[in-house]
Parts: sequence; structure tokens; C-alpha cells
Amino acid sequence: MLKRYLLFVLIFLSIFSMHAESFAQEYPELSAEAYILVEMKTGQVLAEKNPDVKRSPASTTKIMTALIALERADLGQEMTASERAITSIRSDYVTAGIKIGETLKFKYLLDLMMITSANEASNIIAENVSDDGTIEGFVRLMNEKAKELGLNNTHFANPNGTEDESHYSTARDLATLAREAMKNEVFRSVVGRKEFELPDTNLRKKEQWDVGHLTYTNQLLNSRSSYYSQITGIKTGYTDKAGMCLVSSAVDPDGLELVAVVLGTKNYDILFRESQQLLEYGYKNYSFRELAKKGEYVDRVEVEDAVDGKKLEIITSNGFEWILPVSDEILNEKLEFEIKFNKPEDEPFKAPIEAGQVVGVKEFRYDGKPIGQVELVAKESIEKTTFAIIRDKYREIVSNERFIFGVKAAGIILVVIIILSYILRIINRRNRRNRRYHYSRVKYPRNRHYRY
Repeated sequence: MLKRYLLFVLIFLSIFSMHAESFAQEYPELSAEAYILVEMKTGQVLAEKNPDVKRSPASTTKIMTALIALERADLGQEMTASERAITSIRSDYVTAGIKIGETLKFKYLLDLMMITSANEASNIIAENVSDDGTIEGFVRLMNEKAKELGLNNTHFANPNGTEDESHYSTARDLATLAREAMKNEVFRSVVGRKEFELPDTNLRKKEQWDVGHLTYTNQLLNSRSSYYSQITGIKTGYTDKAGMCLVSSAVDPDGLELVAVVLGTKNYDILFRESQQLLEYGYKNYSFRELAKKGEYVDRVEVEDAVDGKKLEIITSNGFEWILPVSDEILNEKLEFEIKFNKPEDEPFKAPIEAGQVVGVKEFRYDGKPIGQVELVAKESIEKTTFAIIRDKYREIVSNERFIFGVKAAGIILVVIIILSYILRIINRRNRRNRRYHYSRVKYPRNRHYRY
């Protein structure tokens, strides 16, 4: 009876583990209208839903505003709020309560814009950074940058994300934008913080700031997970049209950083929960997989004309890793590689070969798509035999165009000489014949007989 019970338990656990493994590879069931999960450095897509559908990006727009401003302004630059920057923001949009004519350094406005999502801060930055001092001029910079980054389904109408029919982006484009922005260390530092302080200004003391306006919006910064070690950013967004939006990023102890874009959830609880689910899905199912090590043995092949018949040992010039499923079963099923040498397939390698010389590549494909390659190099030098050197030098000489031209020219000259010689011989022969004929025709005077 006990044996039957144990057998039943083992079968159940086996089935459960198989099911769990299978389930782990499925996309998480999210209610969001669109999402995408990518690896930070390469942009490799790990999960997606409607990634190229154009949607209102809401305040995730401010990622682009911050990126451009950081490229064009110093953190210590003082910026003054114009009347338009303040009054153009509707009362139902988030503000920090900045006053017309109030002056703040760029670094404080950046905190207000990215941490609390203050919309007037975006306008102030835009006016002070644009070439012509206008929001419109800054928007032109935004769209130029979008084109430069290849955000083909993105167009901006303002620097803060307030609703406009011509203001749109996609989950994929926002992921690309976030990856670019996170290369900037100042940006990365700002979007990863929850706390900041504001200084005295020309219009108030620091204690007079309304702290109710200075709360951080990215509640995911508070999350903890066994699958990642830290949330590294980035930005929330909300309008009635866009729904709840979040571009987030996290890193695990191995240094794998992922970017998740979740657009169009019904409330913030769902938004943060599904963003975390998406990130956890990535870390649960994917990791760095080392596909090649530097100096790894690949093959040992014959080399034509090698001294002492030495063979060529081929190794990898560098290592290669990629984000791939943690499941070996899936990996073995979908991962392929192909070795291509720098020579015709039906021809052998030929000496001489230098150590470190590139002799080919090892190409990797996952699920039928190329993911990368490593160069293949010679481990050691291989010299050419003396006989082969002399032979090839002779072949080089006789196949040289100048040599061929010289031979042809010499042949032509020789033919001409022969022809001329022949002609001269004929001429000389005729001359000799004519001389003999002339001599034979000469008549000496006969003795004349006269009658008397």
C-alpha cells in the first residue's frame, strides 16, 4: 500500500513539475492593452502584446523630454517659469505648484518632472532648452530625436504627455526610448529615486513647498521580488485616453536588466502588479546563456603545403552570450549553430597561416532567427614548405600580366626578326642572282674585218 502511495506521489509531482515548466514559458495573462518586455542592452524581445499599436503615451512622454534636456542643459542652469508654461496646464493635470516667474535650477525641475510627474516642470524645461525659447521649438527637437532613434510609430505634440490627437507612441518605441535614456547616468539616478528636496527660490522658502505635490508616482520602486534584486526606474503615465501606463526596469544579481512597458490598465494597482508579473516572467524564464567561450576548441583540419604536415587547430576569438530560456529542453530544441569558413567549401586550407588569423565564423540562431556570431581563428601559425614557396613563385611569375606581356612582346619581336631576316635573305638572293645575270650579259667587242 505504501509503495502504491509513493508511486502516486511521484507521478503527481512529475506531472506537476512538467506542467509548471510548461506554464512558465507561457506569456503572463495581463489585462493591459499593450505591453513589451525587452533586455536593456540588446533590446531582445522576451514577451509582447500589441507592441506596435499606436497609443497615447501620457506622462511616459517625459522620458524623451528628460533625454533631450540632459543633452542640451547643465544641471545647474537656472530656468524661470513663464506665464504660458504655468497657465497652459489644465487644473486636472498633476503640477508641483510652481509660480509664474519662479526660478529653479534644472536639476530640481528634472526631479519634479520625473519623480512627481509635474507637468509645468516639463513646459519650463522645454522653453529654456529649445533654440527659440518656445515649447513648439522643443517639440521639434523631440520629433527629430524620435526619428534619430528609429521610433517610427511615435509623434510628439507636447513635452509632458497631455492629450492630443497627434501625440502618440507604442510599447516597442517606448522601450527603445527608455533603453536610450537609461544610458545617461543622471537620468538613471533620477528615475531610480523616491526622495528629493527642493531649495529656496526667488519666490518662496524651501519649507513653503506643498509636500502633497512632491510624492513619487512609481510605486513599483517599493516592490520586492525573489526574481530581481532592484527596480531601477522609470516613469508612470495616466490620462483618461491612455489609461494607466508604466515604463519600468529591474536588474537581477547576475546583472541582467530588463525593461517592461505596460500600457492601458484600469487602475494603478493592476498596473504595478502586471508590470511586476511581466518582469518576473522574464527573470523566471530567461537568463544569460554562454554559447561560446574565448579560446574554445572548434575543429582540427588538414592544411595543404604545411611544414611537417601540421594541422590547423581552430578556436573562438571571443566569448558570446545571449538571453535565452533557462529550460535546456527548449534551448536544445530551438538553438542552432553553423560554422562557415573563409574559403570555398570544396577547397582545403592552405599554408601559410598566422596565429590569430580569422578563418571563419560560428553563427548562432534561435528559433530560426540569427542572434549573433563569433569569429574563428587559428590557434598557432603554420608555415609553408620550401617546395611550395618555389612552386607558387614560379606560378606567380608565369601568370603575371607583365611577364605575359613581355613574353608576347618578345615573341612578336622574334617573329618580326624572323620575317625581316627571311625578307633580307630573299632580297640578298635576288641581288646575287641579278649580279650573275649581269655579268653573263656583258659582251666584249668582236674583231671587225674591213675590206680594202
